[in-house]
Amino acid sequence: MIINQHIPIMTNEIFSFIDGKKNLSILDCTFGRGGHSKKFLENGHFVTAIDQDINSLSIAKKLKEEFRNIFFHQINFKDLDLLNLGKEKFDFILLDLGFSSDQLDDSKIGLSFKINSNLNMNYLGGDKNAYKIINHYNKDELQRVFYFYGEINQAEKLAKYIVNQRSIKSIETNFELINILRDSGVNFRSKKIHFATQAFQALRIESNNELENLETFLNKVHEFLKINAYLAVISFHSLEDRIVKNYFRDNKITKNNKDWGFETQTKKPIVASKLEVLENNRSRSAKLRVGKFVN
Repeated sequence: MIINQHIPIMTNEIFSFIDGKKNLSILDCTFGRGGHSKKFLENGHFVTAIDQDINSLSIAKKLKEEFRNIFFHQINFKDLDLLNLGKEKFDFILLDLGFSSDQLDDSKIGLSFKINSNLNMNYLGGDKNAYKIINHYNKDELQRVFYFYGEINQAEKLAKYIVNQRSIKSIETNFELINILRDSGVNFRSKKIHFATQAFQALRIESNNELENLETFLNKVHEFLKINAYLAVISFHSLEDRIVKNYFRDNKITKNNKDWGFETQTKKPIVASKLEVLENNRSRSAKLRVGKFVN
């Protein structure tokens, strides 16, 4: 099956929280290529899976041929409350904020700085994309994007240089942007990562409203958790991880004034083992945080 080509991240760590439990009702909020869902199904659980990507629908249909206990909905995780689930609640909810190989390698989306794609980076089909941001945002807007979402210290210098370069010629492809980043004179933190990583991250976050979508999801997810259920979130950069960390902190059962809360199961985020990183390099930046829902 095609889904076997995708390696789900930190499955051992995730299953450590539900080891020995049977027939759980699980919500996989980012189905992707079905890696995590397939593991849940193989262990006898019931899976409701959601994903906005049209490619996920065909993979879910294929998986349905093997496992009857999967139900797929094509929707973004931030719109969880729009699902026709009635009053259904779950024993375990997983949100994996990573990307599938298909998304990373899709030249139409253009997330990779290894492929010369037209500037886009929008994988949700919205109005914003990297081309519009790079060629039409003013200097202050560009500075905001690069500073807050890319954590680039010299964001103002970079924004000024881009505005200057686009006045000569519009910036249309990933490789054109990479050349501009290289020539900008900006000191990127690039000893262990490609020097364009921070800028590409910033443009992707802005194009897809990633941080706003995560916060929207977190504000409503408690309504879908059973008592003593687990919420697990895998993030891939510090901005996402900080939001998740603060969410569990601010909603500790001993801290808030609500009739519900979380017992944090991970004082520090769980990271992938050395062996997993060797087998799947994309797991190297993954961070898993888990909270137990109580009242």
